[in-house]
Amino acid sequence: MNIQTQFKADRRTDRETHLARAAKVLPGGASASGRRVFHDVIVKTQGAYLWNSGGKRFIDYLLDYGPIVIGHSDPRVNDAAAQTAATCDLNWVGAHPAEVELAEAIVRLVPSAEKVAFVTSGSDALLHAVHVARQYTGRRKILKFHGSFVGWQDALAKGANFDVQPNRVPGPQDANSGGISLSALEEVLVVDWNDFSAVRTAFDEAGSEIACIVCEPYVLSYGCVTPAPGFLSFLREISNKQGALLIFDEVKTGFRLHLGGFQSVEGVTPDLTALGKSMANGYTTAALAGRSDLMEMLGVEVSLDGTHYANPYALSAALETIRILENGGMQRLAMIGERLRNGLTRAARDSGVQAVVTGFGSAFMVNWLGKAPVTFRDAARADFARAEAFRTTLLRDGILMPPFVITDARLCLATTEDDVDETIAIAAGAFRSVA
Repeated sequence: MNIQTQFKADRRTDRETHLARAAKVLPGGASASGRRVFHDVIVKTQGAYLWNSGGKRFIDYLLDYGPIVIGHSDPRVNDAAAQTAATCDLNWVGAHPAEVELAEAIVRLVPSAEKVAFVTSGSDALLHAVHVARQYTGRRKILKFHGSFVGWQDALAKGANFDVQPNRVPGPQDANSGGISLSALEEVLVVDWNDFSAVRTAFDEAGSEIACIVCEPYVLSYGCVTPAPGFLSFLREISNKQGALLIFDEVKTGFRLHLGGFQSVEGVTPDLTALGKSMANGYTTAALAGRSDLMEMLGVEVSLDGTHYANPYALSAALETIRILENGGMQRLAMIGERLRNGLTRAARDSGVQAVVTGFGSAFMVNWLGKAPVTFRDAARADFARAEAFRTTLLRDGILMPPFVITDARLCLATTEDDVDETIAIAAGAFRSVA
Protein backbone atom coordinates (compact mmCIF):
# COMPACT_ATOMS: atom_id res chain seq x y z
CA MET A 1 0.00 0.00 0.00
CA ASN A 2 1.50 3.35 -1.02
CA ILE A 3 1.29 6.53 1.05
CA GLN A 4 -1.53 8.06 -1.02
CA THR A 5 -3.65 4.92 -0.78
CA GLN A 6 -3.00 4.64 2.95
CA PHE A 7 -4.00 8.27 3.46
CA LYS A 8 -7.32 7.76 1.70
CA ALA A 9 -8.00 4.41 3.34
CA ASP A 10 -7.31 5.46 6.94
CA ARG A 11 -10.62 6.95 8.08
CA ARG A 12 -8.97 8.28 11.23
CA THR A 13 -6.72 10.49 9.12
CA ASP A 14 -8.28 13.67 7.76
CA ARG A 15 -6.79 16.76 6.19
CA GLU A 16 -6.46 18.70 9.43
CA THR A 17 -4.75 15.78 11.16
CA HIS A 18 -2.29 15.45 8.30
CA LEU A 19 -1.56 19.18 8.25
CA ALA A 20 -1.03 19.15 12.01
CA ARG A 21 1.44 16.29 11.66
CA ALA A 22 3.23 18.21 8.90
CA ALA A 23 3.47 21.32 11.05
CA LYS A 24 5.28 19.34 13.74
CA VAL A 25 8.07 18.08 11.48
CA LEU A 26 8.27 20.46 8.49
CA PRO A 27 9.12 24.19 8.67
CA GLY A 28 5.82 26.00 8.32
CA GLY A 29 4.22 22.69 7.45
CA ALA A 30 5.79 22.30 3.99
CA SER A 31 9.19 22.22 2.31
CA ALA A 32 8.49 25.32 0.20
CA SER A 33 6.93 28.52 1.46
CA GLY A 34 4.45 28.88 -1.41
CA ARG A 35 2.90 25.48 -0.69
CA ARG A 36 1.76 26.64 2.74
CA VAL A 37 -0.78 29.04 1.23
CA PHE A 38 -3.22 26.34 0.14
CA HIS A 39 -3.79 24.54 3.45
CA ASP A 40 -4.60 21.37 1.53
CA VAL A 41 -3.30 17.87 0.84
CA ILE A 42 -2.96 16.57 -2.71
CA VAL A 43 -3.07 12.77 -2.97
CA LYS A 44 -3.35 12.24 -6.73
CA THR A 45 -2.13 13.93 -9.92
CA GLN A 46 -2.97 12.89 -13.48
CA GLY A 47 -2.89 14.82 -16.73
CA ALA A 48 -4.09 18.38 -16.16
CA TYR A 49 -5.67 17.57 -12.78
CA LEU A 50 -5.00 17.32 -9.05
CA TRP A 51 -7.20 15.68 -6.44
CA ASN A 52 -7.13 16.53 -2.75
CA SER A 53 -7.70 14.18 0.16
CA GLY A 54 -11.42 14.95 0.09
CA GLY A 55 -11.71 13.85 -3.53
CA LYS A 56 -12.07 17.33 -5.01
CA ARG A 57 -10.58 17.74 -8.47
CA PHE A 58 -8.72 20.85 -9.60
CA ILE A 59 -7.70 21.90 -13.10
CA ASP A 60 -4.04 22.74 -12.54
CA TYR A 61 -2.57 25.96 -13.92
CA LEU A 62 0.18 26.10 -11.31
CA LEU A 63 1.84 22.90 -12.58
CA ASP A 64 4.49 23.00 -9.85
CA TYR A 65 5.57 26.42 -11.13
CA GLY A 66 6.39 25.17 -14.60
CA PRO A 67 7.99 21.71 -14.79
CA ILE A 68 4.80 19.89 -15.81
CA VAL A 69 4.51 20.61 -19.53
CA ILE A 70 3.18 17.30 -20.91
CA GLY A 71 0.91 16.48 -17.98
CA HIS A 72 1.05 15.02 -14.50
CA SER A 73 2.16 11.39 -14.21
CA ASP A 74 2.44 11.03 -17.98
CA PRO A 75 2.94 7.28 -18.65
CA ARG A 76 5.24 7.84 -21.63
CA VAL A 77 7.64 10.03 -19.68
CA ASN A 78 7.42 7.85 -16.57
CA ASP A 79 8.07 4.69 -18.58
CA ALA A 80 11.16 6.23 -20.18
CA ALA A 81 12.52 7.14 -16.75
CA ALA A 82 11.61 3.77 -15.24
CA GLN A 83 13.32 1.80 -17.99
CA THR A 84 16.56 3.69 -17.39
CA ALA A 85 16.25 3.50 -13.60
CA ALA A 86 15.81 -0.27 -13.85
CA THR A 87 19.06 -0.74 -15.75
CA CYS A 88 21.41 2.15 -14.98
CA ASP A 89 20.85 4.60 -12.16
CA LEU A 90 23.24 7.14 -10.58
CA ASN A 91 26.91 6.42 -11.11
CA TRP A 92 30.09 8.48 -11.26
CA VAL A 93 31.69 7.20 -14.47
CA GLY A 94 31.71 9.11 -17.74
CA ALA A 95 28.67 10.23 -19.71
CA HIS A 96 25.50 8.10 -19.78
CA PRO A 97 24.10 7.42 -23.30
CA ALA A 98 20.99 9.50 -22.45
CA GLU A 99 23.29 12.36 -21.43
CA VAL A 100 24.92 12.42 -24.85
CA GLU A 101 21.64 12.04 -26.73
CA LEU A 102 19.93 14.81 -24.76
CA ALA A 103 22.91 17.15 -25.20
CA GLU A 104 22.77 16.50 -28.96
CA ALA A 105 19.06 17.37 -28.97
CA ILE A 106 19.65 20.63 -27.09
CA VAL A 107 22.51 21.60 -29.40
CA ARG A 108 20.18 20.97 -32.34
CA LEU A 109 17.29 22.98 -30.88
CA VAL A 110 18.75 25.87 -28.85
CA PRO A 111 20.67 28.49 -30.90
CA SER A 112 23.21 29.34 -28.18
CA ALA A 113 23.99 25.71 -27.35
CA GLU A 114 27.32 24.49 -28.70
CA LYS A 115 27.96 22.34 -25.63
CA VAL A 116 25.77 21.39 -22.67
CA ALA A 117 26.33 20.46 -19.02
CA PHE A 118 23.58 18.86 -16.94
CA VAL A 119 22.95 19.95 -13.36
CA THR A 120 20.10 19.55 -10.86
CA SER A 121 18.25 22.89 -10.86
CA GLY A 122 18.00 26.17 -12.67
CA SER A 123 19.72 27.87 -9.74
CA ASP A 124 22.66 25.48 -10.20
CA ALA A 125 22.87 26.34 -13.89
CA LEU A 126 22.84 30.07 -13.20
CA LEU A 127 25.41 29.73 -10.42
CA HIS A 128 27.82 28.03 -12.83
CA ALA A 129 27.02 30.61 -15.52
CA VAL A 130 27.99 33.47 -13.20
CA HIS A 131 31.19 31.67 -12.17
CA VAL A 132 32.12 31.21 -15.84
CA ALA A 133 31.39 34.88 -16.62
CA ARG A 134 33.51 36.12 -13.74
CA GLN A 135 36.39 33.81 -14.53
CA TYR A 136 36.28 34.58 -18.26
CA THR A 137 36.11 38.38 -17.90
CA GLY A 138 38.11 38.81 -14.71
CA ARG A 139 35.29 41.03 -13.44
CA ARG A 140 32.94 40.68 -10.46
CA LYS A 141 29.73 42.66 -11.01
CA ILE A 142 26.45 41.34 -12.39
CA LEU A 143 23.70 43.35 -14.07
CA LYS A 144 20.18 41.98 -13.58
CA PHE A 145 16.63 43.30 -13.76
CA HIS A 146 14.25 44.38 -11.03
CA GLY A 147 11.61 41.75 -10.32
CA SER A 148 13.22 38.90 -12.22
CA PHE A 149 13.99 35.80 -10.19
CA VAL A 150 17.14 34.22 -11.60
CA GLY A 151 18.13 31.84 -8.80
CA TRP A 152 18.54 31.73 -5.03
CA GLN A 153 22.31 32.05 -4.83
CA ASP A 154 23.63 35.12 -3.01
CA ALA A 155 25.00 36.54 -6.25
CA LEU A 156 21.52 36.89 -7.78
CA ALA A 157 18.84 36.90 -5.03
CA LYS A 158 18.35 40.66 -5.01
CA GLY A 159 15.33 42.70 -6.06
CA ALA A 160 13.42 39.65 -7.32
CA ASN A 161 9.68 39.06 -7.13
CA PHE A 162 10.14 35.62 -5.50
CA ASP A 163 10.78 36.69 -1.96
CA VAL A 164 10.92 35.02 1.43
CA GLN A 165 7.79 37.06 2.24
CA PRO A 166 4.94 36.12 -0.16
CA ASN A 167 3.40 39.05 -2.06
CA ARG A 168 5.91 41.53 -0.65
CA VAL A 169 7.08 43.90 -3.38
CA PRO A 170 10.87 44.11 -2.98
CA GLY A 171 12.79 47.19 -3.97
CA PRO A 172 15.70 46.88 -6.42
CA GLN A 173 18.25 46.89 -3.59
CA ASP A 174 16.41 44.43 -1.32
CA ALA A 175 17.79 40.98 -0.54
CA ASN A 176 15.27 38.23 -1.18
CA SER A 177 16.12 36.33 1.98
CA GLY A 178 17.72 36.79 5.34
CA GLY A 179 21.26 35.50 5.65
CA ILE A 180 22.41 36.60 2.20
CA SER A 181 25.95 37.96 2.05
CA LEU A 182 25.90 41.76 2.02
CA SER A 183 29.19 41.84 0.14
CA ALA A 184 27.67 39.61 -2.56
CA LEU A 185 24.74 42.00 -2.91
CA GLU A 186 27.11 44.90 -3.47
CA GLU A 187 28.30 43.20 -6.66
CA VAL A 188 24.78 43.05 -8.13
CA LEU A 189 23.44 46.01 -10.13
CA VAL A 190 19.65 46.03 -10.55
CA VAL A 191 17.84 48.13 -13.18
CA ASP A 192 14.36 48.18 -14.70
CA TRP A 193 13.48 45.74 -17.46
CA ASN A 194 12.99 47.39 -20.87
CA ASP A 195 14.87 50.51 -19.72
CA PHE A 196 17.52 51.17 -22.38
CA SER A 197 18.76 54.27 -20.59
CA ALA A 198 19.25 52.54 -17.23
CA VAL A 199 21.35 49.81 -18.85
CA ARG A 200 23.51 52.40 -20.62
CA THR A 201 23.99 54.29 -17.37
CA ALA A 202 25.02 51.12 -15.53
CA PHE A 203 27.71 50.45 -18.13
CA ASP A 204 28.78 54.09 -18.24
CA GLU A 205 29.34 54.00 -14.48
CA ALA A 206 30.71 50.47 -14.01
CA GLY A 207 31.27 48.93 -17.44
CA SER A 208 34.82 47.80 -16.72
CA GLU A 209 33.55 45.87 -13.66
CA ILE A 210 30.47 44.14 -15.16
CA ALA A 211 31.07 40.48 -15.94
CA CYS A 212 27.63 39.68 -17.32
CA ILE A 213 24.03 40.61 -17.91
CA VAL A 214 21.60 38.00 -16.57
CA CYS A 215 17.98 38.17 -17.71
CA GLU A 216 14.82 36.30 -18.57
CA PRO A 217 14.44 37.02 -22.31
CA TYR A 218 10.67 36.92 -21.76
CA VAL A 219 9.80 37.77 -18.18
CA LEU A 220 7.68 35.21 -16.34
CA SER A 221 8.77 36.11 -12.80
CA TYR A 222 6.11 38.81 -12.44
CA GLY A 223 3.59 37.85 -15.06
CA CYS A 224 4.15 37.68 -18.78
CA VAL A 225 6.14 40.74 -19.81
CA THR A 226 7.55 40.89 -23.30
CA PRO A 227 10.84 42.59 -24.13
CA ALA A 228 10.41 45.99 -25.75
CA PRO A 229 11.14 46.01 -29.49
CA GLY A 230 14.90 45.82 -29.95
CA PHE A 231 15.67 45.45 -26.23
CA LEU A 232 17.25 41.99 -26.40
CA SER A 233 19.29 43.02 -29.44
CA PHE A 234 20.41 46.07 -27.49
CA LEU A 235 21.55 43.86 -24.59
CA ARG A 236 23.47 41.70 -27.05
CA GLU A 237 25.14 44.72 -28.63
CA ILE A 238 26.09 46.49 -25.41
CA SER A 239 27.47 43.32 -23.82
CA ASN A 240 29.61 42.73 -26.91
CA LYS A 241 30.83 46.33 -26.89
CA GLN A 242 31.62 46.29 -23.18
CA GLY A 243 33.22 42.86 -23.07
CA ALA A 244 30.55 41.35 -20.80
CA LEU A 245 28.75 38.04 -21.31
CA LEU A 246 25.01 37.83 -21.97
CA ILE A 247 23.27 35.08 -20.00
CA PHE A 248 19.65 34.11 -20.66
CA ASP A 249 17.65 32.49 -17.90
CA GLU A 250 15.40 30.22 -19.98
CA VAL A 251 14.63 27.90 -17.06
CA LYS A 252 10.92 28.68 -17.40
CA THR A 253 10.75 29.75 -21.05
CA GLY A 254 12.77 26.90 -22.56
CA PHE A 255 10.73 23.92 -23.78
CA ARG A 256 7.55 25.80 -22.88
CA LEU A 257 7.33 28.96 -24.99
CA HIS A 258 9.47 27.47 -27.76
CA LEU A 259 11.61 24.34 -28.15
CA GLY A 260 14.62 26.57 -28.72
CA GLY A 261 13.74 28.96 -25.93
CA PHE A 262 12.61 32.56 -26.38
CA GLN A 263 15.98 33.30 -28.01
CA SER A 264 14.61 31.38 -31.01
CA VAL A 265 11.55 33.62 -31.09
CA GLU A 266 13.54 36.86 -30.88
CA GLY A 267 16.54 35.77 -32.93
CA VAL A 268 19.00 36.96 -30.28
CA THR A 269 21.69 34.50 -29.18
CA PRO A 270 23.23 34.80 -25.70
CA ASP A 271 26.63 33.47 -24.67
CA LEU A 272 25.18 31.12 -22.06
CA THR A 273 21.67 29.76 -21.43
CA ALA A 274 20.19 28.18 -18.31
CA LEU A 275 17.50 25.56 -18.96
CA GLY A 276 15.33 23.42 -16.70
CA LYS A 277 11.75 22.98 -15.43
CA SER A 278 9.72 21.88 -18.50
CA MET A 279 12.67 20.04 -20.00
CA ALA A 280 11.85 16.80 -18.15
CA ASN A 281 8.16 17.14 -17.25
CA GLY A 282 8.77 17.18 -13.51
CA TYR A 283 11.89 15.05 -13.22
CA THR A 284 14.75 16.83 -11.51
CA THR A 285 17.29 18.03 -14.04
CA ALA A 286 18.49 21.27 -15.59
CA ALA A 287 21.24 22.39 -17.94
CA LEU A 288 23.72 25.09 -18.77
CA ALA A 289 24.36 25.49 -22.48
CA GLY A 290 26.49 27.88 -24.45
CA ARG A 291 29.60 28.69 -26.44
CA SER A 292 32.16 25.90 -26.59
CA ASP A 293 35.03 28.01 -25.28
CA LEU A 294 33.01 29.05 -22.24
CA MET A 295 31.60 25.60 -21.56
CA GLU A 296 35.06 24.05 -21.73
CA MET A 297 36.01 26.15 -18.71
CA LEU A 298 33.69 23.98 -16.60
CA GLY A 299 35.59 21.35 -14.67
CA VAL A 300 38.90 23.01 -15.60
CA GLU A 301 38.86 26.61 -14.39
CA VAL A 302 35.37 26.61 -12.86
CA SER A 303 33.89 23.86 -10.70
CA LEU A 304 31.27 21.51 -12.17
CA ASP A 305 30.45 18.86 -9.58
CA GLY A 306 27.20 17.61 -8.10
CA THR A 307 26.13 14.19 -6.86
CA HIS A 308 22.85 14.29 -8.78
CA TYR A 309 24.13 16.09 -11.88
CA ALA A 310 23.17 14.30 -15.13
CA ASN A 311 20.76 11.95 -13.36
CA PRO A 312 20.24 9.18 -15.99
CA TYR A 313 16.52 8.56 -15.49
CA ALA A 314 15.74 12.29 -15.41
CA LEU A 315 17.64 12.71 -18.68
CA SER A 316 15.64 9.85 -20.23
CA ALA A 317 12.46 11.60 -19.07
CA ALA A 318 13.71 14.78 -20.75
CA LEU A 319 14.36 12.98 -24.01
CA GLU A 320 10.81 11.64 -24.05
CA THR A 321 9.39 15.05 -23.11
CA ILE A 322 11.22 16.72 -25.98
CA ARG A 323 10.14 13.94 -28.38
CA ILE A 324 6.49 14.60 -27.51
CA LEU A 325 6.90 18.37 -27.83
CA GLU A 326 8.62 18.02 -31.19
CA ASN A 327 5.84 15.82 -32.52
CA GLY A 328 3.13 18.47 -32.50
CA GLY A 329 3.10 19.10 -28.77
CA MET A 330 4.55 22.60 -28.87
CA GLN A 331 2.11 23.71 -31.56
CA ARG A 332 -0.83 22.42 -29.54
CA LEU A 333 0.39 24.18 -26.40
CA ALA A 334 0.44 27.47 -28.30
CA MET A 335 -3.04 26.87 -29.74
CA ILE A 336 -4.69 25.96 -26.45
CA GLY A 337 -2.87 28.80 -24.68
CA GLU A 338 -4.23 31.31 -27.17
CA ARG A 339 -7.74 29.91 -26.72
CA LEU A 340 -7.50 30.41 -22.97
CA ARG A 341 -6.03 33.92 -23.17
CA ASN A 342 -8.67 35.05 -25.66
CA GLY A 343 -11.45 33.64 -23.51
CA LEU A 344 -10.13 35.26 -20.34
CA THR A 345 -9.78 38.57 -22.17
CA ARG A 346 -13.44 38.42 -23.26
CA ALA A 347 -14.58 37.44 -19.78
CA ALA A 348 -12.67 40.30 -18.15
CA ARG A 349 -13.97 42.83 -20.68
CA ASP A 350 -17.58 41.67 -20.33
CA SER A 351 -17.42 41.91 -16.53
CA GLY A 352 -16.13 45.48 -16.62
CA VAL A 353 -13.11 44.79 -14.38
CA GLN A 354 -9.82 46.56 -14.93
CA ALA A 355 -7.64 43.61 -15.93
CA VAL A 356 -5.39 42.77 -18.86
CA VAL A 357 -4.50 39.25 -19.94
CA THR A 358 -0.98 38.78 -21.27
CA GLY A 359 1.06 35.75 -22.25
CA PHE A 360 2.82 33.72 -24.91
CA GLY A 361 2.54 30.09 -25.91
CA SER A 362 1.23 28.12 -22.93
CA ALA A 363 1.92 30.89 -20.38
CA PHE A 364 -0.64 33.49 -19.29
CA MET A 365 -1.28 36.11 -16.66
CA VAL A 366 -4.28 38.13 -15.51
CA ASN A 367 -2.78 41.54 -14.70
CA TRP A 368 -5.06 43.58 -12.42
CA LEU A 369 -4.05 46.77 -14.18
CA GLY A 370 -5.41 49.13 -16.80
CA LYS A 371 -2.73 48.16 -19.30
CA ALA A 372 -0.07 45.51 -19.78
CA PRO A 373 3.03 46.03 -17.61
CA VAL A 374 6.39 46.95 -19.12
CA THR A 375 8.45 46.81 -15.92
CA PHE A 376 8.20 45.25 -12.46
CA ARG A 377 7.21 48.64 -11.09
CA ASP A 378 4.20 48.56 -13.42
CA ALA A 379 3.28 45.00 -12.40
CA ALA A 380 3.56 45.88 -8.70
CA ARG A 381 0.78 48.49 -9.10
CA ALA A 382 -1.74 45.65 -9.50
CA ASP A 383 -4.90 45.58 -7.42
CA PHE A 384 -3.68 42.94 -4.96
CA ALA A 385 -7.00 42.67 -3.12
CA ARG A 386 -9.05 41.91 -6.24
CA ALA A 387 -6.34 39.61 -7.59
CA GLU A 388 -6.36 37.54 -4.40
CA ALA A 389 -10.17 37.48 -4.29
CA PHE A 390 -10.19 36.27 -7.90
CA ARG A 391 -7.65 33.51 -7.14
CA THR A 392 -9.49 32.22 -4.09
CA THR A 393 -12.82 32.23 -5.94
CA LEU A 394 -11.28 30.16 -8.72
CA LEU A 395 -9.76 27.79 -6.16
CA ARG A 396 -13.13 27.30 -4.49
CA ASP A 397 -14.57 26.34 -7.87
CA GLY A 398 -11.80 23.88 -8.79
CA ILE A 399 -9.29 26.04 -10.68
CA LEU A 400 -5.77 26.07 -9.24
CA MET A 401 -3.73 29.19 -9.97
CA PRO A 402 -0.35 30.29 -8.54
CA PRO A 403 -0.59 31.53 -4.95
CA PHE A 404 1.10 34.87 -5.57
CA VAL A 405 -0.57 37.89 -7.15
CA ILE A 406 2.01 38.86 -9.76
CA THR A 407 3.39 35.74 -11.36
CA ASP A 408 2.60 33.67 -14.43
CA ALA A 409 0.30 30.68 -14.79
CA ARG A 410 0.51 28.03 -17.49
CA LEU A 411 -1.22 25.04 -19.00
CA CYS A 412 0.08 21.65 -20.12
CA LEU A 413 -0.37 19.41 -23.12
CA ALA A 414 -2.95 17.34 -21.23
CA THR A 415 -5.19 20.42 -20.81
CA THR A 416 -8.21 19.91 -23.05
CA GLU A 417 -10.39 22.41 -24.87
CA ASP A 418 -13.19 21.44 -22.48
CA ASP A 419 -10.89 22.27 -19.55
CA VAL A 420 -10.15 25.66 -21.08
CA ASP A 421 -13.82 26.40 -21.73
CA GLU A 422 -14.73 25.34 -18.18
CA THR A 423 -11.99 27.62 -16.85
CA ILE A 424 -13.22 30.58 -18.91
CA ALA A 425 -16.79 30.08 -17.67
CA ILE A 426 -15.70 29.88 -14.03
CA ALA A 427 -13.36 32.86 -14.48
CA ALA A 428 -16.23 34.90 -15.95
CA GLY A 429 -18.19 34.39 -12.73
CA ALA A 430 -15.11 35.17 -10.64
CA PHE A 431 -14.50 38.41 -12.56
CA ARG A 432 -18.11 39.47 -11.95
CA SER A 433 -17.86 38.63 -8.25
CA VAL A 434 -14.88 40.94 -7.71
CA ALA A 435 -15.90 43.72 -10.12
